[in-house]
Amino acid sequence: METLSPWLLPLIFYTIMFWLYRFAAGQNVWGKPRPNVDDAWRATQGRTIRRVIIIISFVYLVLLLLPLRS
Repeated sequence: METLSPWLLPLIFYTIMFWLYRFAAGQNVWGKPRPNVDDAWRATQGRTIRRVIIIISFVYLVLLLLPLRS
């Protein structure tokens, strides 16, 4: 018996990834600028974090679609 719906885990995962992407872009959850985040941080560490989040999200998407291949 499944305890979670099959769509619940991807929804939670992509919601967290969206929040982390916004955090890396120098915004809070609601899209407002975070204090103490300058353009230099966004252009260096923020850009790196955003790229990692995109790669992780893509890998998770591929793993989700893998069972549909057959």
